[in-house]
Amino acid sequence: MPNSGYEILQYSVCDGWVNNLLDGEKNPYVFATLEEAIAELQEEFDDWNAEIQAGDRDKDGGYDICTFQIKCAATGILYALDLIDGKVAVS
Repeated sequence: MPNSGYEILQYSVCDGWVNNLLDGEKNPYVFATLEEAIAELQEEFDDWNAEIQAGDRDKDGGYDICTFQIKCAATGILYALDLIDGKVAVS
């Protein structure tokens, strides 16, 4: 586990909170800043919303923001997230 950076965690019934984003070597991806992690997650939510709007994804097939959180690897602090007007925000 890296000692610095921020991980996007997603809740899974089977595994609990896990980092599902992997780098090219299949290691958990860690962002340098909280802002970079939020931007990555925002891009994912924007893509999912675009797929829903285009009819390529079921309206109920989007992901729920409450199944995501961001963890600071250095401190262990967990940041709860919310969607405000379609934008990912720390709540």
